[in-house]
Amino acid sequence: RKGFIKLAMRKRCPVVAVYVFGSSDMFCTSRFLYGPRYWLMKNLGVCIPLCRGLIGSPMCPLPKKTTVVFSAPIHFHMADHSPSDKELDVAHDKFMRELIGLFNKHKASCGYAEREIEIR
Repeated sequence: RKGFIKLAMRKRCPVVAVYVFGSSDMFCTSRFLYGPRYWLMKNLGVCIPLCRGLIGSPMCPLPKKTTVVFSAPIHFHMADHSPSDKELDVAHDKFMRELIGLFNKHKASCGYAEREIEIR
């Protein structure tokens, strides 16, 4: 999950953290047969999502309001032309802190005050 940070560091390009409020509400998901579906995903790389949107369709999202928020550009520093593992870890941590801070800063004004961000 650090590849985009490594690429940005190699190209000396800033990264902007982005969060879309409302995107997780565009489909109703099901936990039906979650255990077997999770096993398939972990062991065979096969994902069987069960969701429904507009008119029960898995292809058309529900008409939910979305709000996109952006951070300021995040600049990373490194000593060489390619980041070391430590520099990459520091840069990725900086990006994750910025993303979490962005979520926490805007969640109340976007109607998600009771929610916490979950990143796996």
